Amino acid sequence: MNKKTHAPSLIQLKLDLALALRAAALHDLVEGVCNHFSVAVDEDKFLINPRGLHWSEVGHDDVLLVDTNGNVLDGKHQVEPSAMFIHAAVHRIAGHRVVLHTHMPYASAFTLTEAGAIDPLLSQNALRFHDRIAVDRTFNGLALDFGEGERIARAMGSNDVAFLGNHGVIVAGESLAYAYDDLYFLERASQQEALARASALPLRPIQDIDLARRTAMQIRGEREQSDLFFESLRRMLPERQHVCS
Repeated sequence: MNKKTHAPSLIQLKLDLALALRAAALHDLVEGVCNHFSVAVDEDKFLINPRGLHWSEVGHDDVLLVDTNGNVLDGKHQVEPSAMFIHAAVHRIAGHRVVLHTHMPYASAFTLTEAGAIDPLLSQNALRFHDRIAVDRTFNGLALDFGEGERIARAMGSNDVAFLGNHGVIVAGESLAYAYDDLYFLERASQQEALARASALPLRPIQDIDLARRTAMQIRGEREQSDLFFESLRRMLPERQHVCS
């Protein structure tokens, strides 16, 4: 007998999105009240964090439901303009369900370099991103129109990780647990590479490409680990309870 799988409810998606934001604050992936996480509800609507709240304070009732034109359909806050232009386009054009955009320090540092991204052959953590990275070398200032969001989305192509030149990164995925796991390990891989390069010692990339591809597939195939990580974060970072007076 086949088991039936059920799509998460809207409230569960809000809970998961808020959790991912609080986890990103815990792991120092946040930058002020900037950057955004979103998850598509259908072809025309998605959930996104609101303007003006630090990620550490976001609860599920702060999450906004918006349409692709930037109209808030449900929520008590405003939506930040550049978030709309980037996220709406990546959901619509690249077809990703979950879109996480950050300026996290180590990964973003590589967008300032000629290479434009990490070397996926330098570490086991980096191997999970082998054949998944797009490098967008164009910097057009703030993404304050749909045209720039669409350009970024097209630059991603079929990839689910993008290094945006002189800017930051996007990590996409089919679930918040999977995407957050990738976001976390992208920053760890970037940190490892930055530290290794800072040592001035010669770097030693993995030479066996077949082994690299096999290992990458093994890591990406072990998604139970992503779910377990996300559940551990749920235990560590419960939502604050509102006390009624």
